[in-house]
Amino acid sequence: MIDQAVTAFAAARAQTSAAIAPLTQAQLDFRPRHGSWSIGEVADHLLLAEDLYRGEIEQLIGMVKRGERPYLRRSFAEVNVSPLHLPDFMLSLLEVPFGITSRMIPQTVRSVVTRYPLLPTRNPDVATPRPGRPGDELRRDLSDSLARTRALIADNAGMDFTKMVSEHPLTGATNVEEIFGFLSLHERRHHVQMERVRTNPQFP
Repeated sequence: MIDQAVTAFAAARAQTSAAIAPLTQAQLDFRPRHGSWSIGEVADHLLLAEDLYRGEIEQLIGMVKRGERPYLRRSFAEVNVSPLHLPDFMLSLLEVPFGITSRMIPQTVRSVVTRYPLLPTRNPDVATPRPGRPGDELRRDLSDSLARTRALIADNAGMDFTKMVSEHPLTGATNVEEIFGFLSLHERRHHVQMERVRTNPQFP
């Protein structure tokens, strides 16, 4: 199952790479309006999100190798993804209620919310894109990052990734296979955003 989950993520990444492959730097940097993201920034956000979760998977694998229970609990202070417009000072107050609620939400519902922007959310600071990144760097990093993620799983083949769990108050408890499912859906969600930018009448 982990192989299928990684393959699905790789397919989503291939679509990302194909979308930005023909774009000029001006096209990558174009923003439809103030405060919105360019296609280049969306791509960089996807890279940062993958890096965040790859780091969590590395930690979980390390726990298994040390004989520890592979369970990570992340707080809003560590990863401050949250519903849009919710002030930071309220996150710590709502951490327990969000955590209880997220445990009750089925994985299928969480998948739908991830794939489609039904619940507007603020991206965590660690995944805030860096504007103006050169296109050649983005194209290379999209490929290299995926290769590192695939190698991490391949180098630890035989482990039970369903027993490795990361929990966050907003997204709930997800094992590594589910993390790859999230990454795939998250990437495809942002493909729609990239296409909206590309079809903007002012797109260069």
